[in-house]
Amino acid sequence: MQIFCLCCKCGHFTIIVMKNIKDAMYRIKTVYILRAPKSAKRFLSVSTKKIPLTIHDIPRPKALPLIGTKLEFMAAGSGTKIHEYVDNRHKQLGSIFCEKLSGSTDLVFVSDPMLIRTLFLSLEGKYPVHILPDPWVLYEKLYGSKRGLFFMNGNVWLENRRIMNKHLLRDGSEKLFEVPVKTTVQKFVQRWKVQAEKGEFVPHLESEFYRLSIDVIMAVLLGKSPQLNADTHYETLLSTFSEAVKRIFQTTTKLYGIPVNICQKLNLKVWRDFKESVDLSLFLAHKLVTEIMREGKTNGLINVLREENMNDEIVKNIIGDFIIAAGDTTAYTSLWSLLLLSRNENAVQDLISNEKVSGINVMKESMRLYPVAPFLTRILPKDCVLGPYTLNKGTPIIASIYTSGRDEKNFSRALEFLPYRWDRNDPRKKDLLNHVSSASLPFALGARSCIGKKLAMLQLTEVISQITKNFKYVCMNKDEIHADTSQVLVPNKDIKLTFSLREHNNTTCD
Repeated sequence: MQIFCLCCKCGHFTIIVMKNIKDAMYRIKTVYILRAPKSAKRFLSVSTKKIPLTIHDIPRPKALPLIGTKLEFMAAGSGTKIHEYVDNRHKQLGSIFCEKLSGSTDLVFVSDPMLIRTLFLSLEGKYPVHILPDPWVLYEKLYGSKRGLFFMNGNVWLENRRIMNKHLLRDGSEKLFEVPVKTTVQKFVQRWKVQAEKGEFVPHLESEFYRLSIDVIMAVLLGKSPQLNADTHYETLLSTFSEAVKRIFQTTTKLYGIPVNICQKLNLKVWRDFKESVDLSLFLAHKLVTEIMREGKTNGLINVLREENMNDEIVKNIIGDFIIAAGDTTAYTSLWSLLLLSRNENAVQDLISNEKVSGINVMKESMRLYPVAPFLTRILPKDCVLGPYTLNKGTPIIASIYTSGRDEKNFSRALEFLPYRWDRNDPRKKDLLNHVSSASLPFALGARSCIGKKLAMLQLTEVISQITKNFKYVCMNKDEIHADTSQVLVPNKDIKLTFSLREHNNTTCD
């Protein structure tokens, strides 16, 4: 009597030959599958074939018919609290999950540092494409507005990006903007010192840092040449521009989760507010660039780009968006950094005693806790494998930077502000077992990483170091300050700090 027995591990068939059923004595003979009967081969191919995991196998939250998770999302705070909502989802479902949120498209959220690195360094392709907010896409479609690098794709993006890389990211590129940045920050701090000599003062930090960011960009564009006339008209123009840029991000957040096409067709106030802020910001940005061009020969960034034979219209578009983007990036990071420092005297003393090293560590730690963009996005250019999942071309991937930076598996004492964790030579670091530096990527990675990251870091370290060196500051807010998402992470209420001159500090800032 022969019995065929399939071995699932080795893929062989075993023929068990029973000589004597009564005594249960038998011998075993193994033959390869190629010698098995055809019917058995078919059975084997079906039962042992490895089926690849797809987007449908990714964990996802329970959803109601038709409306999905929209009610849960709205109850959690909708767009302004999306960073906390997604963070809670990761805690519930793991480092990779899928959810439609307010739309009809499956979004894949990833918080694992290795998967995020794989996305940016291996999967984004030659021409990385990111997700643009629906209102921005509709505005460009309706009004034919030509925009900068953030909106470009394909070879047009690559050609212009390579030119910008040459002057903003390559080794030694800091020489182009080091003097303009430091000079502008010195003037800013000196103005505060004059005010502090009259006694304690409480500046409106958001407006102050917005304006400083724009002044820095203008100085970089002009270089070491004479500044534009700082008359009343110019001051009003810059102040108006700062407010218009802030409103772009605020109104974009209000439109999140709402059918933008319907808002536009009905000409609802929320759409009108958004459109007006974009109209004004683009007009003023292009006006500022045009006035710099009229200054003639300069040694700033604009002239450098024109010497690359970059078309003037493209220069206007790229620099216009560059100015718009700079305000939020550096203004809110400066705000969060000062708030965190005001609550950590040890970090303040470290910064005063070694401002160059500690300044960089303060910025890294501030952006770990409050990254400018809580999410970084890419759209897969082709079918790819991400972790155990095979994903189709066109799948949107969301890197949850807010979550990865606050994960205890990546950073010990993750919710604490400890700038020294970034200093490998600091003896205090030995108590911090977990430190995955790639889990904090405020400027992203890969070909489409932030074009202004070197400029931003120079400005941020300079302004925070100089303010801390020259002033004492105390937080007046009694209630806890939380983060809201307004395209970037912003405080949910005004941060109020009282500033006074440090004792025995009667010299001008360096």
